[in-house]
Amino acid sequence: MTKPLRIAIADDEAEIRRFFEEIVRRLGHEVTASVGSGRELVEQCGSPPPDLIITDVLMPGMDGIEAVRQIGHEHPVSVIVISSLDATELDNRCGCEHVVAFLTKPIKASELETAISRSAQVC
Repeated sequence: MTKPLRIAIADDEAEIRRFFEEIVRRLGHEVTASVGSGRELVEQCGSPPPDLIITDVLMPGMDGIEAVRQIGHEHPVSVIVISSLDATELDNRCGCEHVVAFLTKPIKASELETAISRSAQVC
């Protein structure tokens, strides 16, 4: 196994956050933040920044893409983008070279595990 990652999670649905947290911990990684909005994500991803962010796109207030942009200005960080939107729409909107995976809801545990494992090789 590669070194454990420090992972921040953002989704406005608490049940989905718990699902992601369970998978992250089961894979031996640390959850550094688990928040319900982009604004909270920015606030929680200061110094030291996480190694990886798992974020939903559509959240109240600031969405996940804007949050990742703001965080990336200070600290480049790998990102797994989660959404119910089509990945091609997201790819055009993200424009972020640090996105390691786009996953479309509903997310299977195996999909998230594969994306995290792939990102662990990049981090």
